[in-house]
Amino acid sequence: MDEKKYGKWQVLAIILMLALLVAAFVLFFSGHYMVGFVLFGVFMLLLNFMSSWKALNNSEFVYLKNHKNNVKW
Repeated sequence: MDEKKYGKWQVLAIILMLALLVAAFVLFFSGHYMVGFVLFGVFMLLLNFMSSWKALNNSEFVYLKNHKNNVKW
């Protein structure tokens, strides 16, 4: 995926996560507890998915970098 598309997806994901967090707190403090907890749960699932995906990408990058440095020429 080229960098412009990746950057757009990253910005959209950040905006979505902030909107979910703000909506969850607003609904929770306005008295709609169940909907607020559901939105907060969706926020936490999205956060968990994104963090595990980035950790996998980072570990793959480190592995490939080490492998490329250890190859004898």
